[in-house]
Amino acid sequence: MALSDSVDAAVEKSTSISRIAVILFGLLALTIGIILSSIPWVDYVILRQLRLWNGSLSFQYWQKPGVVRLTKVYIFNVTNAENFLSFQEKPKLQEVGPFVYR
Repeated sequence: MALSDSVDAAVEKSTSISRIAVILFGLLALTIGIILSSIPWVDYVILRQLRLWNGSLSFQYWQKPGVVRLTKVYIFNVTNAENFLSFQEKPKLQEVGPFVYR
């Protein structure tokens, strides 16, 4: 019984400590968020780095992206347009494509 009681007490103590740690971490994150959102120079620095002008970091990433981007466009042709528009049938679609753009 004594061993079981001491284990239960240790589990309760570690649970309460972890709850306090989570609460303190949340309060710290909230405080940092409030402070950073109230400082106008943070927005200025971020917006300055986002502008696309020659020599900026964002311009270099825009000029030579690290990933090849492909856009695939699928177009469908309705083969029974008159019957579909008169609410007689469900549309029958014929796939045209894909058209791939870089």
